Amino acid sequence: MTNLGLREAKKQQTRKAISDMATKLFIERGYHEVTTAEIAQRAEVSVPTLFNYFPTKESLVFDEDNEMEADLVNTVLNRRKDQSILDSLLDAGLKHIDSIKEGDRKRLYESFMTLVEQTPELSRYAMQMWLRHEKSLAKAIQKEAKGKASTLEAEAIARFVLDAYHRAFGEAQPKASLKALFAILKKGWDH
Repeated sequence: MTNLGLREAKKQQTRKAISDMATKLFIERGYHEVTTAEIAQRAEVSVPTLFNYFPTKESLVFDEDNEMEADLVNTVLNRRKDQSILDSLLDAGLKHIDSIKEGDRKRLYESFMTLVEQTPELSRYAMQMWLRHEKSLAKAIQKEAKGKASTLEAEAIARFVLDAYHRAFGEAQPKASLKALFAILKKGWDH
């Protein structure tokens, strides 16, 4: 690994450590009770350095925002030639579920969602992030559908996919739930 590669890896590790610590403090004590100065002190960085990594206090909680958006788009654009758009998105969702230990998943999800839902600033940030991800995913879907999906259809599909991820992750059987939700999208719902 080059020096640039090592430096970038170290930055990413520092960024992740700061975000994880901040989120843990926010969950334990409340978003408004924890200051950025306290987070910087605990992370052993200056406040300006903290803001070099995270432009806002809210962004401390959503440290994977840009990566998540890129992953969604890349899932569609870089899927196997024989794989449908929806199958690639389902596979990505299932892999994400598998990436978190089963025992931790529900506890982490519930505590994180409680923090976001009970903090107006985080709720707004999450909604703006969600809408941006939805638009990016819709553009990728429309591009890869090669004229078979209008903007409206691609946006509706993107919204449903993101909502399916969100809903399934909080369920007792997230993989089965995600598969069921994608089955509705793939086959339609005619009742």
